[in-house]
Amino acid sequence: MIDLGALRALIAVRDHGSIVAAAAALGFTPSAVSQQIKKLERQSRSPMLERVGRSVILTERGRLLAERGALLLADLEQVSDLAVGGAEELRGTFRLSSFSTGSRGIVAPLLARLRTSAPDLTVTVTESDPREGVTVIERGAADLAIVHDWSTLPLDVPSTVERHDLLVDQADVLVPWNHRLALRDTVTPLELLTDVWVATPAGSICHEWLLHMFALHGERPDIRFFDASYATHVSMVEHGVAVALLPRLGREPLPPTVRSIPVVDPTPQRQVGSLWRASSRDNPARQHVQRELERMYA
Repeated sequence: MIDLGALRALIAVRDHGSIVAAAAALGFTPSAVSQQIKKLERQSRSPMLERVGRSVILTERGRLLAERGALLLADLEQVSDLAVGGAEELRGTFRLSSFSTGSRGIVAPLLARLRTSAPDLTVTVTESDPREGVTVIERGAADLAIVHDWSTLPLDVPSTVERHDLLVDQADVLVPWNHRLALRDTVTPLELLTDVWVATPAGSICHEWLLHMFALHGERPDIRFFDASYATHVSMVEHGVAVALLPRLGREPLPPTVRSIPVVDPTPQRQVGSLWRASSRDNPARQHVQRELERMYA
């Protein structure tokens, strides 16, 4: 019979792109993951991985095994949830994934609630971009993900994943106190066309929304600085070298020399919600965490 631990190791290599990254995600050493992969290769009498430059990819047999193995593990998860469905105690490890401002604005207060309502549940949290959050849920690398998408840039959520919307978050433009528009009640993208911007890295959802705001008017913002940290964005605005678009959720207190101005035409809003695998619908821990989330925004 195939070893489930070895199967999880193979799936982790597929999902994370290397043995080292898979080991970090599983909490094992790279050597332990390599041994698990070798165990599969001995059982199947065929290689699971092939080296491409300095990285590895799955062979065709390895890819098929990982795909079917992920479905098998999902089925086993559902059977396990049914077996413990009547249990009143919440124990074990629960894996949360969230984008950065969601971790500050949602996950931090959620953890405080869970410390009281489920003290024996060990919760771990990892940061991931919303698109990555969909992937880690779909492939079983997390039990629940906090994600967001902008009104015109919806996430592609597969049918094997369920979603619940929690709240609508809005983003504002940050400008220095002496900016020409600092005293305005609202601003439009066209009024910021001549400004230099700091933004999250290309490919991120927030970056794409900033581009979309201007594209609606047939223009493109002058983005010269790229950084994933909103704290860096605030610092650049404070020093007068750029303007930035920052969500309100999880926003830290702004310096007195930085002004936050709502944007119109369009107003940047994002839908924040939670994701989980459909196969974990009856998981008591997942149900409990989701209920706590919903109570926070009832």
